[in-house]
Amino acid sequence: MIMPSPWMSFRGNLFCKFRNSIEFKKDSCRITWVIIFFHITIAFTQNVFAQSSDSSAALVIKSGAIELGLAGSLTSVEGGSKTTLAIRAGVFKSAPRGLWGIETVITFSHINALDRLDWEALLSWQRKIRHGSVYPFLAFGGGLRQEHLGSFSQARYPLGLNFGIRVLLAPQAALRVEYKFRRILHDPVANFSEQHLVVGLSIFLGNSP
Repeated sequence: MIMPSPWMSFRGNLFCKFRNSIEFKKDSCRITWVIIFFHITIAFTQNVFAQSSDSSAALVIKSGAIELGLAGSLTSVEGGSKTTLAIRAGVFKSAPRGLWGIETVITFSHINALDRLDWEALLSWQRKIRHGSVYPFLAFGGGLRQEHLGSFSQARYPLGLNFGIRVLLAPQAALRVEYKFRRILHDPVANFSEQHLVVGLSIFLGNSP
């Protein structure tokens, strides 16, 4: 039986420490970006509130308005971590008894050693509830999911529905809550379903009173 030399043991321990240090720095970088995005969004929203009117009549989404949205999460369970950051952009057009919305969403997730990037395009319909500032919406769409684990790469195709509401806090800002159901196609083992509850902030361009 060949015993490892002290030099081999020292080199192995040094490599493990270096690798752990790199992973820690990568996780810290992702956490920092999530925090920065939330601070930027909150600062912008506070500025919008300072400039907005108290009139509820102005709280509508206009045809031609552009929505920019942000949502993120950080979860850690028993040594495992998951970081998710989603950025969306969309435009609204007049529709029968409401508004059409054409949206695109990019979502990045890091789950332990797995990196996942989702791109989706959605068509939505939304309508304001009477004289309030709440817009329920329904969306349908799909896209591409690319997963990377080391040198291994796998493509899947999510397809599904979104149900949710936007609550306008000001003409240029809203809170968005939605339920997402996705059927993931082209999985190498078997197709499967996912469910997500997402809460995020939106800002609107071209939606001034």
